[in-house]
Amino acid sequence: MTSKASASAAGSRLLRLYPAWWRERYEAEMVALLEARPPDARARIDLVRGVLDAHLGGPDQGTSPGGVVAAALIAGGAWTIAGIASVGGPTPPDWPGYLASTLPVAFVGALAILVATVGTSRLAWLSNTRWVELAIVAIVVGHLAWAGLLAVAALGGPYGAVTAIAQSLAALATVGLGLVLLRAGVHPIGEVVVVAGAVMLLPTPAAWVVVGALWTGVGLWPYVETRSADVRPIGPTGR
Repeated sequence: MTSKASASAAGSRLLRLYPAWWRERYEAEMVALLEARPPDARARIDLVRGVLDAHLGGPDQGTSPGGVVAAALIAGGAWTIAGIASVGGPTPPDWPGYLASTLPVAFVGALAILVATVGTSRLAWLSNTRWVELAIVAIVVGHLAWAGLLAVAALGGPYGAVTAIAQSLAALATVGLGLVLLRAGVHPIGEVVVVAGAVMLLPTPAAWVVVGALWTGVGLWPYVETRSADVRPIGPTGR
């Protein structure tokens, strides 16, 4: 198989990762394009980015991606529960502060933040592509390591400093994404993501309640924005 044919085949395999609604609309056209112009490494990265965009944006590809909203609300709920349970116990656990009963909830929360942050990065892709790609790599590596160690701890494996380090790396990656969003002029989501990541660095489970509230806010923001647009007056007289 020639290098061009191999590149075209690799691109076609990536198309299988797209959701069904996307393939029904665009797959035939994209297959023809890939056969005529096999994708290089950069184009393959764009195809992977497009997979995330399609899955998180939904068929309408509007301004309120359902996947991101759901993930942000799940993250908000999970960290609120974990924070309240840890702080409200008779003896709050030592840092990193997880109770055995909250480890599964924290695992869900870590994965939900991963999905929410990657989805939120869509808002800055067009204006800061290179920085967004770097932020996504850091987000994925940090959060998968964090979630993986939480799962290991829940199953009775090692727990302690290594879990705290992974959580800190994931939090720093979240702060980095927030800064990229701010650079792209994405307000107020950029500020909220920065603060959510920074608060997760604080050595107390009480911070998780704040993190839960912040991610809940990210999830609710599209509805607030839509509501504001509906009631905004048109023109200087409101007509």
